[in-house]
Amino acid sequence: MKGNQIIFCLAIIISLIIFLLLPTVQVYRDWAFICENTGSRNGYRQWLFGLKTGYWYERSPMEEFIQSEAPDALIHRWTSFAGTGKNVFGKSILFGHGRPGTIIQLDHEVLRKWIRKNDTETVRQFYDLLVSDKQKEIEKQVMEIWQEFLNEENNSN
Repeated sequence: MKGNQIIFCLAIIISLIIFLLLPTVQVYRDWAFICENTGSRNGYRQWLFGLKTGYWYERSPMEEFIQSEAPDALIHRWTSFAGTGKNVFGKSILFGHGRPGTIIQLDHEVLRKWIRKNDTETVRQFYDLLVSDKQKEIEKQVMEIWQEFLNEENNSN
């Protein structure tokens, strides 16, 4: 074989290897976190070599309430709830996340309506419960909030 033919064969072999491995290589990972005390969310995209882009932040109605009523009481407790790794084609190839508490089940619009209809002390007590991390009690309260919301929705129809 001549030198050019060897180089051509090597180029084909290397191209095939890259083509076969490309779908399995994680190019970026989309991270998302939730504050278990407020329900606020944030995240970003982390690229293969560590660069972070696409930062985003979604303030929850509870965070808005605490910031307006008792800003010194605001304490964040961030837990990962998404860590999806994707290949060069954007296909998900890796999944990883933490185990956030019940607050993740509480829709922001439902929480906003609940806060509007309750007095400051009741909302503050719910926030204090969230900060306490008493999961069984938090689950019970979240279910009650959802039940109130569903009852109101049914009664308005």
